[in-house]
Amino acid sequence: MILPVRHFRLDGHRVAIEGAFAEHLRLMRSQIGETASQLVVGSPLMASAAYERSKRSLSVIDEVGENITFHNLFADDDLRSWRERIRVFWPAMRRVYRLVRQSFWVHSGLSWDLRLPIEFAAIIFGLILRRRTVFVVDIDYRNSALMSYRNGDWSLKNYLACKYLYDVGRSAQVRLATRFCSLVLLKGEKMVTDFGKGRPKVKNILDASHSERHIIDHGSLTEKLRAIRRADYPLKLTYFGRLTAYKGVDLCIRAVANARRAKSDVTLDIIGEGEEIETLRRLTDTLRAGDYVTFHRARVFDQEFFCFLYRFHLLLAAPLREDTPRSVLDAMAAGIPYLAFDTYYYRQLLESGAGAIVAWPDVDAMTRSLIDLERNRDKIVKMVENAVAFARLNTQEEWLKRRLIWTMGSNPILGTLSPSETLS
Repeated sequence: MILPVRHFRLDGHRVAIEGAFAEHLRLMRSQIGETASQLVVGSPLMASAAYERSKRSLSVIDEVGENITFHNLFADDDLRSWRERIRVFWPAMRRVYRLVRQSFWVHSGLSWDLRLPIEFAAIIFGLILRRRTVFVVDIDYRNSALMSYRNGDWSLKNYLACKYLYDVGRSAQVRLATRFCSLVLLKGEKMVTDFGKGRPKVKNILDASHSERHIIDHGSLTEKLRAIRRADYPLKLTYFGRLTAYKGVDLCIRAVANARRAKSDVTLDIIGEGEEIETLRRLTDTLRAGDYVTFHRARVFDQEFFCFLYRFHLLLAAPLREDTPRSVLDAMAAGIPYLAFDTYYYRQLLESGAGAIVAWPDVDAMTRSLIDLERNRDKIVKMVENAVAFARLNTQEEWLKRRLIWTMGSNPILGTLSPSETLS
């Protein structure tokens, strides 16, 4: 697997990575079983400062005990200037090539950074070396440039450069992959239709991270529904994830403050860390919202984290560009439906019956919806029930099982994988 997910090496055989990704790798390794001799991950090395900021939410993988090994492709500290990036380019490509050459099965995806395209390089090397190749795109990126321009984050120059240069390069990668790769996994039915219509090897994916054990238990669900129905009990809202500007957490805070001024009994708990944390705290102070907006540190992705989530009633999401956070699926597992801006991913998830959307990026529309939901709580009760049902049908185990079946299927170059062949 050649991926952009950063890892931090603690010692000779222990590696720290993002918690949900660690669980994903462990489950994948378990499902592959003895079919593979090794699961190898090639990815960038996390900077020490970044590790210190996020280590509370990271998990540790024992490479020896878990038979999952990590290879450093380059270090974040190597990318501070164009000169260093150029210096890193060829050594990184050689490392990717060596890993691909030693493997039978190559899993990678879209290269967002066209200046150092390690992910797509792995796919190209895999095709040249006639390996089984799995190409993944986890977001429909095509509208993000326009959204960033419309909300004022980007200049016209940046918008045009992205739309007519970078996005063209990204789309070219997807088109090449849908033609030549063994399996292509795209996020969203529209991407599948636009890039892979008529190609059975192009599949729509929902990359859930929650497992069956994370889904809210009957007792906690009953208690939650009872609390939601109580008119004298606040509607408990939450956001969890990275606190970065494009996530629009500031807009969530403003919508909640507006709803409170309209006498709606709502609270907001924000769980996570990021460069926007102090800005968000200052905004909370400015709005005098400290009595009903609470901040929590990032948590490790484990059963305790899900148990903590069980207490909340509604997830808020106000992304300023296209976004496909796993948090909404984790929220559903905890019995939490969502209220979000109208972006492609959240619109598609409306089929679950566990969400609602408002015009993008309209804070007043989100406020009005919050007021309505707080006053008509039976709507939320039904959404909670639908969220749990959807989560049960879309666990990480179920999606990995499908992906493994697709991966092991027939291949125009390699044929069907026989039981005697092993993967690395």
